[in-house]
Amino acid sequence: MEGYLQNLSLEYDSVWDTKPSWCQPWTITLTGVSIIAITWFILKSVLVTSLISLLIGAWWFIFLYSYPKAYSQMIAERRQKVTNGVEDTFGVRNK
Repeated sequence: MEGYLQNLSLEYDSVWDTKPSWCQPWTITLTGVSIIAITWFILKSVLVTSLISLLIGAWWFIFLYSYPKAYSQMIAERRQKVTNGVEDTFGVRNK
């Protein structure tokens, strides 16, 4: 993931600016809630629904908290390295 993050443009302040519409926080949340609800309505099992809820909670933690936080920190660090405004994503521009 570090290599991927290092190759993104500095123009994006938010990780969500780099994602398509189907991969936004509201779609991730809606999908998770839908899966939990469907699991309950079909199986009516507290154990299975709880397990699914834990897995989706981990998914939400990674994609809605950890990844955006790491992205923001990476952008902030890269912006501190900009010295004279001619740097591009990879450092000084090739001419």
